[in-house]
Amino acid sequence: MLNWLSSGAIDIAGRITPFLFLLDVLIWFLLVRKKTSIKKNRKILVKTGVFSLLGAAIAPLLIIVVSGKLFPFLSSAGKLIKSINSFAMLKTVLLVAFRGFSITGGILILSIVLLFALKDAKKLTFAILYPFPLFAALARINCFLKGCCFGKLYEGVFAIKYPPASLASRQHYAQSLLPSRYVASMPVHPTQLYIVFSMFMLFIGVVLMNKFKVKKNIIAGTVLSGYGFFNFFIELSREEPLVFNFITMGQIMEIILFCLGLYLVFKVKEEDISESGN
Repeated sequence: MLNWLSSGAIDIAGRITPFLFLLDVLIWFLLVRKKTSIKKNRKILVKTGVFSLLGAAIAPLLIIVVSGKLFPFLSSAGKLIKSINSFAMLKTVLLVAFRGFSITGGILILSIVLLFALKDAKKLTFAILYPFPLFAALARINCFLKGCCFGKLYEGVFAIKYPPASLASRQHYAQSLLPSRYVASMPVHPTQLYIVFSMFMLFIGVVLMNKFKVKKNIIAGTVLSGYGFFNFFIELSREEPLVFNFITMGQIMEIILFCLGLYLVFKVKEEDISESGN
């Protein structure tokens, strides 16, 4: 979305969005630090972070496996890796890989690790999940600027068109909806902005809940169930491949997140997911 400033001559979005993402991670880190001791729990935090990144990377691969495109994907990935012959090419490959990361897959694996898999991590569940809606909102602003995760064709009041040569224009051209990929895209749902708004509202909600001393297991459960609920329905307006011809992989993960949220609310004690004094 930012590349129109240079008429596409310079990949402004590609240069700015990595810094915005790092800023997003830093904000999440600072908010987590307010709720727990980073120094005391650094080993657990590093482990949960690694598992979350693995989840974010693996989630899109599940779509490829289910769709039966694993071998073509591995073949194209191998050719891409072999083409690395300079730092610039390495940067391009890393940016392509980064675009495949899934926020939903990351938070799902993170939640499972915190609650069930990693010893002593459960007590950090509230501290880590509490600021997550803000992270998700800022990350989707990044998606909007980059032009990924765009929605289905739509001509209503909220419709937007992406600039020429954007990801949306390229896909619409490939679908024979445009005469060229170097023209503006067809009007689509601004799904990233839908998520930004819903996640900001969710974050404000959990901040108020915390202010009024709502139990921490309920707040953490609200984060997961709220994220799953909002994203499930927003996903209906996104351009995503279907699994079993009726649901997306993202929606499957969002259903699981919604259930994990209910588990936190009704089955987990407040003192089990937060450290004393926080």
